[in-house]
Amino acid sequence: MQRFFFHIFIFLTVLVCAPAVQAQNLSVNDLRFGVHADKTRMVIELSRVSSFRAFMLSDPVRLVVDLESFDWRVNTITQPTSAGISSVRNGLLEPGISRIVVDMQNPTLIQNAFLLPAAQGQPNRLVVDFGPASAQDFAQRFKTIHGSLKTNAPTTQAQTRSNINTASGSGAPPTPSYKPPRAKPVIVLDPGHGGQDPGAVGANRMFEKNITLATARELKKQLEASGRYTVKLTRNSDKFIRLSHRVKKARDMGGDLFISIHADSIDKPNVRGASVYTLSNTASDAQTARLAARENKADLIGGVDLTHEDEQVADILIDLAMRDTMNQSKFFANTLVDHLKKGGVRTLPNPHRYAGFAVLKAPDIPSVLAEIGFMSNKTEVANLSSPAYRKKIVKALQRGIDAYFARVQKNNSG
Repeated sequence: MQRFFFHIFIFLTVLVCAPAVQAQNLSVNDLRFGVHADKTRMVIELSRVSSFRAFMLSDPVRLVVDLESFDWRVNTITQPTSAGISSVRNGLLEPGISRIVVDMQNPTLIQNAFLLPAAQGQPNRLVVDFGPASAQDFAQRFKTIHGSLKTNAPTTQAQTRSNINTASGSGAPPTPSYKPPRAKPVIVLDPGHGGQDPGAVGANRMFEKNITLATARELKKQLEASGRYTVKLTRNSDKFIRLSHRVKKARDMGGDLFISIHADSIDKPNVRGASVYTLSNTASDAQTARLAARENKADLIGGVDLTHEDEQVADILIDLAMRDTMNQSKFFANTLVDHLKKGGVRTLPNPHRYAGFAVLKAPDIPSVLAEIGFMSNKTEVANLSSPAYRKKIVKALQRGIDAYFARVQKNNSG
């Protein structure tokens, strides 16, 4: 019955908001700075042309760029020290509008701002040129607005401070609008595969379903030992669970965080390393697309293909109910990646990746899929079969989870 009313809600939302959903399909794919003799140039790569507005704010000095609501896909941002940039942040400003904020150390003025539509192999770009200014010039001219985007939000100091959170080039951190965590946040761990679905079969004939369950049990044990969390498993035995049921379980359990644990297998036996995936309409690379397609077909093993139904509502969920949840998921994914590296766990190049994984489509729970290694690599499958190595991965995951909730708590208390 709950699922029925949820689909009725989605259907009515489509009727009312379909034109808006079409218009919001925008992603920010890269942001970089270039220092020139007479200016610093910020280039924002966009998936399509978008209306914008750019302006400065004072006390403290910030450069602000508003765009139509976007999906933030920027990885690392190099901030040149000579440009006087303290940090780069992004977040949702109001329904349909997102904001990028560049914190500046000194008075700065925008010199020019313009769009460059895709041409000659180059993507769509928004270019903002800015440079240092005297205190007097800044006071006289900082209110100048470049661009024509219309929003309902005033360009006030308090509004920008409260809604937009530090990104530091690695994804937006949890926003104050996100539901405050309970005294003991509920973490739902989802061991991939199970029952008649063994998942990947390792070079040593080890099944992925056994690796993921052992890892999830160890992570549950360590998280509960800290006394900070309530931890639940979508399965605690060799049991087959459909993808949609895993998502439903996470919601029924009241999850504050969802982590699906897997161990990949590909046709390149030399490839090894962990990675973390978040939801997106499009895959970050061909390998990820193949992985998502394979994982999404897991329900076929149980005799029922439920993935089409999820795909029918995915676009709407992503553009409407899931935008904030996806931002939370991306921040958590980047936090996990950082702690996997710090914990000495080998990772893939660009280890935060994204695709349309059906198991990540809970509309209200930040969700990631952690691929802890490759069953197709002899060295890695031997490591994954070792309890000592799994404890190493678990410790890194635990520290990433601790860091995520510490940031959530800080944002909601400040």
